[in-house]
Amino acid sequence: MATYSKELGIGLLAALMTLFIFGGAYARAWPLVATLGLDDQWFVAGFYGPEEGEIGPFRWSDGDAKIFMPRPALGRTVKVDLQIIDARANPEAPRELILRADGEVLTQFMLDHGQLRNYALLIPPEISFTRDTTIRLVSDGVPEFEGGRVLGVAVNQVRLTPIGAGVLWPNLWLAGHALIFGLLSYSVGRLSGVRHGSAFLITGGAALLIGGLIATKPMDTLPYLHRFTLLGAVFCVGIMAVRRLFLPVRSQRDAAPMFPGRYLPIMLGIGSWCALLLQAIIIWDGATNIGSPQWVRTMGLVVAVGIVGIWVWRASSDRQLPLEQRQSQVARPILLILAGAALLNIGWGLTFAFSREAPDLLILYRGAQSWLAGGSFYDLEAVLTNHFGHVFKVPPFYGMFFVPLVDRIDATTTLLLHRIMNTLLIGATALVWLRMWRIPLWSLTAAGLLILLDFRPLFDTLAFGQIDIVLLFLLTLALWALREERDGVAGALVAAGTLLKIYPLILLAFFVLKGRWRALGGFVLGMVILNGLAIAAIGWEEHRIYLFDVLPSIGGTTPWIENQTISGFIARLGAPATAAAIFHNPLLEMIGTGLSALVVLAALALTLRPATVQSSHFALQYSLFLLLMVLTVPTAWMHYQTLLLVPFATLVLHFRERQITLGMALLLGISFGLIAFGNQWSFQDREIVGLLSVLGVSYKFYGMLILAGVMGAVCTRRV
Repeated sequence: MATYSKELGIGLLAALMTLFIFGGAYARAWPLVATLGLDDQWFVAGFYGPEEGEIGPFRWSDGDAKIFMPRPALGRTVKVDLQIIDARANPEAPRELILRADGEVLTQFMLDHGQLRNYALLIPPEISFTRDTTIRLVSDGVPEFEGGRVLGVAVNQVRLTPIGAGVLWPNLWLAGHALIFGLLSYSVGRLSGVRHGSAFLITGGAALLIGGLIATKPMDTLPYLHRFTLLGAVFCVGIMAVRRLFLPVRSQRDAAPMFPGRYLPIMLGIGSWCALLLQAIIIWDGATNIGSPQWVRTMGLVVAVGIVGIWVWRASSDRQLPLEQRQSQVARPILLILAGAALLNIGWGLTFAFSREAPDLLILYRGAQSWLAGGSFYDLEAVLTNHFGHVFKVPPFYGMFFVPLVDRIDATTTLLLHRIMNTLLIGATALVWLRMWRIPLWSLTAAGLLILLDFRPLFDTLAFGQIDIVLLFLLTLALWALREERDGVAGALVAAGTLLKIYPLILLAFFVLKGRWRALGGFVLGMVILNGLAIAAIGWEEHRIYLFDVLPSIGGTTPWIENQTISGFIARLGAPATAAAIFHNPLLEMIGTGLSALVVLAALALTLRPATVQSSHFALQYSLFLLLMVLTVPTAWMHYQTLLLVPFATLVLHFRERQITLGMALLLGISFGLIAFGNQWSFQDREIVGLLSVLGVSYKFYGMLILAGVMGAVCTRRV
């Protein structure tokens, strides 16, 4: 009883601390200003699209419109300032405007045409548990022209200012969510196995982060505050499910809950399905134009029911069994359920990929067409203008393979053959992993690896006609060759990958740090032979253009939403996430490059630690460089994350005969869920609105950061 009282007491302190932080941030956020026409989609209804005029950005009402503003401080009168104009081109007469707040009429008056005026009104204090104060504008509607829009009034800006002195106490809605979020975030820490003080610090850090957003970006943050609470609830439910399923034992060294490493694929699978749950909650909360296919949602429900059913069944029948046997009785059927669901999802992913257009592959096909017609692979003007657009910019070696195809078959057949080849390579890569680690095909470990293949970047690569699956296959073979002491072959395989995409070049640093000089020799020999073949087939001119005109021009980063690198994340803080253009901001570019360099240096330092070539530590050090390829380069699209199957698979195999702390297992589950589930539009529609949306669309970047942290922690341990 004393233990529960202590937990409850510290949890309440964490909740009160969160309330204090949120309350202080809320007090600093006032006055609240909303400019209609600028990132205002969440707080307007009954308005037409944004427009720009002499008064700046504005929206036309349709005669009965609403503006939803965050609820004022508790017990305080608030002044609302509305900038309104009747800007009709052909006025018939002054019109009457009625203003309401939460259903009560504040005033009604005649609006003079053509005059932008500020109308100030007082909203009396009200005790309410709702999130918003609803300001309603009712006016006569007049057609813009015959058959045109019915226009009410044009609104430019809304400002809420509290009246009077004294402390601005948070409203009941904010206070309630602050308390619940504080309690949930503390519970997440404790359920994950961290100590009281650490859990309290986790709560404080999360509260300070959200509080900073409230204070600096209130109109971007307050409308979504409840989603942080929902996120905490999802984490709590997921962690409690894992604890109930596996009843983790405690390490005698630090009393941290331990998770059986052989069941790590279950954690990864649960993480991926929890991402689907989070998406469903966001849709329930009003998000539009996002979602997963109906059968995927149905599959998620079946998986959840199956897991709960197995736990109830085993919990009632296996009470007398030893702990390890109980874990096995629960884990085996759950692993098979998740593997079966993954297999069905893989089938759907292939169906999806084969039914899509492939603009990226068509670029290569047209480049080969241009070369056959006497032109060049490369449109230098397009490369120089914006090489992030649909332009041919890969090495000539890659383009060489399309020349015989263009000469004999059409683009549609080429795309089909490309997809069939990549589908076969997915299976071949899986078989290589089983052979490399001597895993029987019909085993639970193989079933666990099947869960990893339910990986959205894999199918986006297929859908877009990209080359990442070929790179995955080549770099997996290179790891196998290194483990078998065939360093020259490994180097040649990396050379082949480099001639498809330049990024595998970073593996040369791994060869140097590990003293694999024959691998370097194999790389050089491979480059000479493969480039010699390409020059013989294509000619020197295309290589000269690539080396001296294209390659120097394809640097830099972009804020485009698909770019989930460190530099891409930093760029989105200074430019719209929908801008698929080269980013120009020297300061932010320097910050992104500097942070990326620090991550690279950390990986290099970890690689210097000794590890035998057959050990999983060696494979983890190798896998770090594949993570660097998609995290620290200036630009890497989401489908490049196909390569991250290597570090995830390596971690699964590393822990299959080890115990892993529950916290680390949970972090891996979160990381896999973020990276494996969905793409840039899975949690965000085509409108990027406000800072939280900008931060939210970088969710795969956070997954990679977590993966990097876990891999770093594992690599620092004594071998």
